[in-house]
Amino acid sequence: MPDVLAEPRSAEPPAPGGRASGPAVGATAAPRGEIKDVWSWTARKYRIRATLLLLLNFGLFCGLCIFTNWLHVGQPFEFTLKTYLEPLRFWGPQTHNLYDFVLYPISVDQTPIYGVVVGLLVAAIVAVPISVAILYKFPSALPFCAAVLVFAHMPWMGVTLVASCILAALKPFRMAFRYGSALVGLLPVLLYLYLATRGAAESLGASFSPERKLLLTSPWLLAILAACTMLAVIIFIARLVNYRSDAVAPVMAVMFATPAILFHAYIGGDELTYRILEQDYGPRSKRFEPVQDATERIRAYVHEWTDPERALEPQRATLLALWSANADEQATIKHLVSRRLLLELLHDRRSANEACKDFIADHPTSRFVPSVLFIQARALDTRLDELRLTGESAQRELYTDFPHVQSEAVWTNLLTQYPDSPLAIVARVRVAQLRLRRGDVDGALKALEVPREAHAEIDAAGTQPAARPLLRAPPPESTLGFDAEPFLLEAQRLHELILANRADPQYGGAALRALAALDPHRPGYRDQLARLAQRYADSLLYDDIVVLWACAHPDRKDRADRLLACIQRFPDGDARAEAMFQRADLEVQTLAPGDEAQRARGVARLREVVARFGRSYWGKRAAERLKLLEPRLVAATQPTVPP
Repeated sequence: MPDVLAEPRSAEPPAPGGRASGPAVGATAAPRGEIKDVWSWTARKYRIRATLLLLLNFGLFCGLCIFTNWLHVGQPFEFTLKTYLEPLRFWGPQTHNLYDFVLYPISVDQTPIYGVVVGLLVAAIVAVPISVAILYKFPSALPFCAAVLVFAHMPWMGVTLVASCILAALKPFRMAFRYGSALVGLLPVLLYLYLATRGAAESLGASFSPERKLLLTSPWLLAILAACTMLAVIIFIARLVNYRSDAVAPVMAVMFATPAILFHAYIGGDELTYRILEQDYGPRSKRFEPVQDATERIRAYVHEWTDPERALEPQRATLLALWSANADEQATIKHLVSRRLLLELLHDRRSANEACKDFIADHPTSRFVPSVLFIQARALDTRLDELRLTGESAQRELYTDFPHVQSEAVWTNLLTQYPDSPLAIVARVRVAQLRLRRGDVDGALKALEVPREAHAEIDAAGTQPAARPLLRAPPPESTLGFDAEPFLLEAQRLHELILANRADPQYGGAALRALAALDPHRPGYRDQLARLAQRYADSLLYDDIVVLWACAHPDRKDRADRLLACIQRFPDGDARAEAMFQRADLEVQTLAPGDEAQRARGVARLREVVARFGRSYWGKRAAERLKLLEPRLVAATQPTVPP
């Protein structure tokens, strides 16, 4: 049985109708032993058809390369010098490698089907230039290799494909067995894949599980197998139709379309846009990192302010402030640094807000809309902790637990439009805080009514994590690092505080409103609590204010003494549980390390909180703390009070 992938023995191409009885009409005979290709059809109409179809395939291939760049960076066109020089670098910590394609912006960890798309995409990029070199001759493949460099921004892949085309189509490397030539042409690609993933694979070896390493490696294995299959199909069909261009070109076009169709059918442009937005503005982004060392920024600011090109007086003032031991002048420098960091944060907040608005406008029905609303509201709530910044650690710390009034509409939208989303529990807490700040006590209580199903789902997720099929994407919020339990506890704490103090016969909800308006991270918070305690000394909320004032004392010893005084002073108030827990926490952790008697008193106090306050917020906190302190006594410390 003859091999249909090898060079045909007939010296003359058959007629267009497929008859092999004589020379083709309008075609010249090729010399015996000469490898035939599409250009063997020498009649003018065949040459024009072959040229037009080759140009069509080239246009489609350029679109495939543009699609590749879009998947990797989120925008189809980039022609700056930096975008070509960075992929050329193959040394240093910021070296690009192929694992970037499967980890950013879409990760195969979160969307496994994306690995199939990338594998078929790389296979098409590899197979098409090699098949063009074999079927259309080597010069015809050079524009395809150039498209990989120019549009896909993969310079080393472009160079590799030139070498592959040389091995597959030029003497003395080419063979009469054309599929054999194609396989030889894949050798440089195999070397490229090995080198482009070797360094990253070594770094993944120590930290990644075998399952994840297999998941990250599978796209390249699929690319090799798919490229071999594509080359076999193209060469086989070309041989069956005797290299007629009108049959070869559509087969190549199918190879182009397959990864794009898979992407839009199973992933979608909304996920690509969301992943970039999440990387830029999500909780794990560099812009909104909760704790960040600010020394490099401070150094840059000081260098800017002491630049000789600046005006003499500002430069002199900065130098004198740094040189002087005067606390006021040094505080001025800290204030300037704080202002600069605050301006940067405001700019990042504005950018995040606009990006989220654009996403919702472009993809209103996307499954990622709840996550985008969460990112948007959280960014609006993000504030700079100036007390931490101006301290000795020089750290830029951000906080989000005191919501901004601008975020209320976003949180409300998340709560009302997507009440079944796990992120809705955050919206409940933030909406309740903002409503309470306005004096809407009933509205705050209504927002805090968490369905029992939410508690049950969270408890089940915490005890028995559900298995996920390999190719099924996890919920969108899973990449946010979101844990619902702390927010459920926060909602419970606020709910209990409102219920215990809303029916004040003299002040109603005024005291609750005043307390909700105080930001614990602002300078002067403790003084504000003292003034609030004086104003509402005869209110139901008085004991809660005093306990918060005691907890805000900077000295641990004085804080413990004041908390003990609160326990004795308020034997029946709702704040007693908090005072007992906070005092016990200091006793077991900070007051007397190594003092077993002190630690025993703290443990006993935690047990008392569990026994007296059962399933309340502080009872749960005490039970969790006991689990950490004495795991063997977990069963003995479980609350016996029914929920």
